[in-house]
Amino acid sequence: MRDVVQVSDEDAVGQVPEVIVADRQLIVCQGLGSLVAKIPEVRLGAFANDKASLRKALRQCTGPAIVVLGVRLADADLARVLEMLRRDHPAVMVVVVAEETEFAFIRTAIKAGAHSICMMGQVLTSLPQVLGRLVEGHSILPTAVLKRLTGEQGDTLTRREHEILGLLVDGLTNFQISARLGLSENTVKYYLKTIYQKLEVNSRGGAIAKYVAGTY
Repeated sequence: MRDVVQVSDEDAVGQVPEVIVADRQLIVCQGLGSLVAKIPEVRLGAFANDKASLRKALRQCTGPAIVVLGVRLADADLARVLEMLRRDHPAVMVVVVAEETEFAFIRTAIKAGAHSICMMGQVLTSLPQVLGRLVEGHSILPTAVLKRLTGEQGDTLTRREHEILGLLVDGLTNFQISARLGLSENTVKYYLKTIYQKLEVNSRGGAIAKYVAGTY
């Protein structure tokens, strides 16, 4: 792990940050929460499984807040949650927890301004370090993530294509995607055709598999 970004919040000095754990699976929230509760630099706050419960938890915070965020909530993928946090709660620090196979989401998190990344396979040792460094005013990324990012070509997918792929991962049909994004079904089909070409696949399943694994 290495420091990559310096962040500070003068208003938060002297206050113990409250950590909200957010993931679509309660068991994941509970597991991460039990770890957070043992970290002296922070205090454990509420769990959140969807955007509404996350907003509620943030509204109830009286001081600085850190969101430990999985790659999906029950009603939104990582990109949409990060967009909401950046728009409505810009002072909140965000730590994204992801599997190594979910590199597309790691890339999305970094581009969207997440303060730190924590790999699920190393969470027992890395999450206390990440949260401790955030409290001190530093953001950190795993060295392996930095090496992979610096060795990659530029992302070939547009923001809209990422959005549509995220909805595919959530299991939405073309009609549901068109309704969610305010597009016609023909436009969604056009986007999917372009996505398949870029990912060099010929099916929804193939596109989802590549996107989740980050192998594109």
